[in-house]
Amino acid sequence: MMNSCPLLNKYKQELLKSRFSQSLLGGLRSKSVTVSAIIGNALLFLLPFILASISAFVNYYSSLPFLLLNGTLGIILFILLTITKIIPVPETVKVLPDNPTYRFSLEEENEISTANDLLTWDNFKFIFPRQEHFSYRIIDPFLYALTFTLGSEVSRKSYLGAVLSLSDTEYIFIFIFMWVSLLVGLYPLVSNAPAEVAAYQTHDAAGTNHLYRTVYHLAISVSIFVLLIIYGDISSNEPRVLNSDSSQVVLALYGILCLLPFFFSTGLLPPLLCLIEWLPETLLVLFCGGSPCTSLLRTLIQLILSSVLTAIVHNIPHSMLWVPATFTALLSCNVLAFSYAVYKGAKFWITVVFSTVISLVISLTASYSRIQMEKLDYSVIVVVVFSTVFTFLQDVYLFNIIRNPFHRIRTVSKFIKIISKFLDMVVCPVALCLYYSHLFKDDINWSWFHTLLLCRAFREVWQRNRHCQIATLLFVLLRLSNSLSDLNHSTSLWLCSVFVHFLIRGLSRLHFCMKLQFDFIVLKKQRRKETLFITILNTVFLPVIVTVAMVTAGFNIPLLPLFTLPVFYISFPRPEKFWSDVLPFSTCSDSGFYQRLLPDYLESLSTHEFRNLTFGSFLLSRTETLLIFSHVLESGFGYATVDVKGLELQETSCHTEEVNTIRDIFQSTFEERATSCINSYSTHMLQPSSSSLIQTYSDAKNVLTGVLDMPECLQKVSDNFRKCLTYFLCLKYPTCNGSLEYTAGIVGKPETAFNFTGFINRESTVEDTDGATSNEQSDDLFDNFSNSSEDNSPDSWYDKVIKFKHQEIKPDSEKPTHSPRTETAKSRYSPKTPTDTVNARQSFRDSNSGNTVPASWLKVPFSRTEVQKEEKNFSKSLLSRICSKFGYQANEETICGLVSSLVLALDQSDSGVRNSASQVVKSFIGNVYFGKSTSWIEENKGLKELIVKSYRFAVKLSIDETIFGDNETDDTFLDSISELEHDWYIGLETDPEWLSSMVASKNFLFTLGLNEEGLYTSRTLSLLKLPLFTGTVNPECVTSIWSALSFELLYLTNDDEERYSIQAHPNIMRNILTQTAAPPLGYPIFSSGVKNISILNITS
Repeated sequence: MMNSCPLLNKYKQELLKSRFSQSLLGGLRSKSVTVSAIIGNALLFLLPFILASISAFVNYYSSLPFLLLNGTLGIILFILLTITKIIPVPETVKVLPDNPTYRFSLEEENEISTANDLLTWDNFKFIFPRQEHFSYRIIDPFLYALTFTLGSEVSRKSYLGAVLSLSDTEYIFIFIFMWVSLLVGLYPLVSNAPAEVAAYQTHDAAGTNHLYRTVYHLAISVSIFVLLIIYGDISSNEPRVLNSDSSQVVLALYGILCLLPFFFSTGLLPPLLCLIEWLPETLLVLFCGGSPCTSLLRTLIQLILSSVLTAIVHNIPHSMLWVPATFTALLSCNVLAFSYAVYKGAKFWITVVFSTVISLVISLTASYSRIQMEKLDYSVIVVVVFSTVFTFLQDVYLFNIIRNPFHRIRTVSKFIKIISKFLDMVVCPVALCLYYSHLFKDDINWSWFHTLLLCRAFREVWQRNRHCQIATLLFVLLRLSNSLSDLNHSTSLWLCSVFVHFLIRGLSRLHFCMKLQFDFIVLKKQRRKETLFITILNTVFLPVIVTVAMVTAGFNIPLLPLFTLPVFYISFPRPEKFWSDVLPFSTCSDSGFYQRLLPDYLESLSTHEFRNLTFGSFLLSRTETLLIFSHVLESGFGYATVDVKGLELQETSCHTEEVNTIRDIFQSTFEERATSCINSYSTHMLQPSSSSLIQTYSDAKNVLTGVLDMPECLQKVSDNFRKCLTYFLCLKYPTCNGSLEYTAGIVGKPETAFNFTGFINRESTVEDTDGATSNEQSDDLFDNFSNSSEDNSPDSWYDKVIKFKHQEIKPDSEKPTHSPRTETAKSRYSPKTPTDTVNARQSFRDSNSGNTVPASWLKVPFSRTEVQKEEKNFSKSLLSRICSKFGYQANEETICGLVSSLVLALDQSDSGVRNSASQVVKSFIGNVYFGKSTSWIEENKGLKELIVKSYRFAVKLSIDETIFGDNETDDTFLDSISELEHDWYIGLETDPEWLSSMVASKNFLFTLGLNEEGLYTSRTLSLLKLPLFTGTVNPECVTSIWSALSFELLYLTNDDEERYSIQAHPNIMRNILTQTAAPPLGYPIFSSGVKNISILNITS
């Protein structure tokens, strides 16, 4: 069965045609406009070429200075364009013509001009749109004039003759070719910029997109002009011919200048903001041995410090190797985190002091000692081999194929981890520092480049220790084989390091490419009618694909599989963090799971081996229903910087299919019953690495139909509501002065529906469908309320009891839950000790010891007869027990009357507690109409809180009593409600308190609802220690899918929910990785932002 999901629908295909034509022509539009507007646009587009042609013609037949002429034309253009930018334009109303030929279905891409005359304000506004940023109204004309002047200058025949021998015909052809390129770059400065294929941001906040093309043209023109000034003679009309080296450079720049439209329309050149971040980061990593940083400012600071250190080392005596050794060790640590750690008294400073002292001692020792290099060569080989062996012994599978027999033996595994970290943190850095100190101390030629690479070598010892070990091992082997005789030591080490850098990333990229192509053939759900053609194409161009993939991988240029098919293209270079911003956010109440989990999760990450926490790594963790995705943004000696994202809990069919595969991978690896010695998922993009226990919430969703709608349960709600009201009223207001005033018959405010949720600053999740005048009770009260989360959470022993007592109840899933309930009433809710309960009561009582029931509460809107009739159901024994237990002196008559009045207020509403289960759930959620009591309730905010809290606790107590049995005595009831108050949050998932309770590690959370099938449901969160499984994800797979997603959504605007590129692909986790992208392209529900962690721990 082939996959028939669309790649791009017809509407988006039309949009692509329109967008690509504009991208090719620099934003020039030919649709949706009148003839006069087309003429105006064409004249504006061709104006620089016309002026440059006139200038070249005048220069050819006269001796007028060419630079002066072009400069004059540039000044005139600057003045004219500035006027068009700042001139006030009257507001006019656009009236679309009735002629449908003027319309186009993509008006958002093509503004419509309706004027038929060329010289009208409508056409003027269409041709010269206003800039949002006023500063660009001056900057744009200046850049336009400057680019025109330099472009006209470098397009002179005499300048081209300095590198090429051209006839007049050849010159005219090249002149036109160059100016087509320049026109494409100049037009966005005066009109609308096109949608660029190389899209980096969803919103251009800085307003720099229209400068994208011009800056590249200007940079290349300036480079050509400067080289001609340096190596040619521009004082005459015939500059001298350049030498071979400089002419090749200038010729290459001319070629790039002519090909810029191709680069723009194919998206190979990065946007300006992306270029500003990527270029210094690449220089820092490849030439300074540093790590990418989480912000541009930190990257520039690191680059400046590295440059200053290089300058210092170059000008000091060569014997002072302790200077680069010591200060590069300092740069390899997170200095800002170190300063913060010292301020907070943390232990992070140990890594900084240790690396600095070791480097200083070793380099000083090497300066005054003499050891044969051959012995050091073999010593380095032994140390690196031992370190590599112990590193691989930490893997779950050896070479991702055979199960590691030592991994399941806890003692042996911990011993291996300790030895491995000791080798990586102490032995290898000491050995490599000693080796480099002896290697470089006899060097004579200390050029600037040699000094830069020397500092890089010392820095990599600490910054990228694992990478440095492999590069040094390669260098030693080549040195022993006499293969490096023509190169100095620093250059050889740098080439070995760069080779390892490119090789590791290139092999990871080839793994992804081969897996994508293989699955495209083998998996039926991934096949398409184009499968055969694409496979033949990839086979023919296999050498090209391999070469391009290996070369671009090291420069952090992502591969772009079009529509996530094995049709590989190259995206533009990106910084390591990939997205423009790494910001913390949370989008819904479910993000509380991840906020609560984050500190413990970061602690567990710190125990991972170093190679899994180097910059550019990706980790995927799973615990019960949670999926956690981590991106390592920065790494160094003893620390790593990560961004942790939490994925949504509502699982689609595609999401579920991939999650099931992830579950199978972890189960086959870490479960005790897994006996297979071979990794069945050895080619999967996810490879398991570790497991641990972590404290998080277990999510149990239960069906209460058959319990909540039982008559005895409904009666218990009514009875428990009185008890809860009494309890909370006495606890909050221990004293009561005065007596009740019966105000029945007094006209109050208009009666309106009262929403419980109003006093806690949130909107109700349920609409009152009955209306203010409806008294009919129906089970359809929750048509607008649904629990959209799919139920994949475990069942509980609690549910089994329900199922035993009420056979019609069907649990949502079949896995056992971890709810800590027992049959004993006193310990039904939590394992809290009696001492904790007494202390909690005492603390709460002390905090409210001076509170008195407000006098306005005592003015009840009922008659004495109504209240006295209700008082018969009041439990005076419970009131006396509360008073004796807490030491209160309550006014029994007043408390009894007030509680009875509140019960009457709810009983006489349209959601009375004695009605159906749907009314109970509705009252629990918050939509209640109080009838004649509405004004009394609304005027007294404290009453609202009291009713809400008491009713929700009463519902929870009633459900548990129905299942487990009644609270036989008042003492049992007091113990139950006290424990509920201390260890539980009972409310709605949309409450702000729900999220804050999760973050505060409340032991249990409980809510009620009604699902789409009309079943009454509950959701219980229990704070428990659950297994956390973690694995590494192929980084090239992640960046490739993100690149394809960015191109597809930002340029193609292909947001079809059924498109091929988001369909389930279990082997590369396409749907899940799409979710992990930065919003709005992806949709994670939580992001931690930048977090620093120490990676020195052995165990969590």
